[in-house]
Amino acid sequence: MLTATQTVTNMVESEVDAMVGRLVGWWVGLAAFVGWLVAQPAPEFGLKVLELRGRAEARLPDGQWQSLKVDELVPLGSSVRTAPRAMAIFVWSPYKARVKLAPETEVQLSTARLLILQRGRIWVGTPPPPMGERRFPLPLRCGIVNIVCAPDGFVSVARRPDDTVIVSVDQGSAIVFVDAQSVAVPRGQMLLVSPQGVFLGPIPLTKQEQLMWDMGGVR
Repeated sequence: MLTATQTVTNMVESEVDAMVGRLVGWWVGLAAFVGWLVAQPAPEFGLKVLELRGRAEARLPDGQWQSLKVDELVPLGSSVRTAPRAMAIFVWSPYKARVKLAPETEVQLSTARLLILQRGRIWVGTPPPPMGERRFPLPLRCGIVNIVCAPDGFVSVARRPDDTVIVSVDQGSAIVFVDAQSVAVPRGQMLLVSPQGVFLGPIPLTKQEQLMWDMGGVR
């Protein structure tokens, strides 16, 4: 007969094994998807403006800044920033994900096909697809922190003025990497990463973080 301690240990090990399996599956899926994407025309990659409130600008690969309009496509290698009190929602192609930028936020869609948060806060996730289509892991970065959002995940990434990074998960899960360290962040939890790469968490969403989701998150 198993003792209570052995039972709990077995449950924890089973959950860890399942999380590792999902992580491997995400990376395999992402690698296969990126391999397919490499063969596609460059215009497939970009951020298309879905909704805009206030002013947002894009710095194009040629270095020129221009104001954005709804339905405009921001190409690979560009940066986007929102003004104070502004908000912008994009469709991240070809993943068909939604990306929302809070006021005074700047992101870069790098040539490495990562969405990089430079400052501010973003919410990212992929709505349920039509029958027969699938969702893919979403590669994100903020400073020294790399994040892979699960195909069914909806995550928020914020960068504080002191360069602390906050990763919170509303749905699904995410894996956060700093060098050789990694940690899984499940639904309803958040992780803080110091500028030195030290993890704090995962911990349950604070009231403030939950409020950020309730007031501004994409779902």
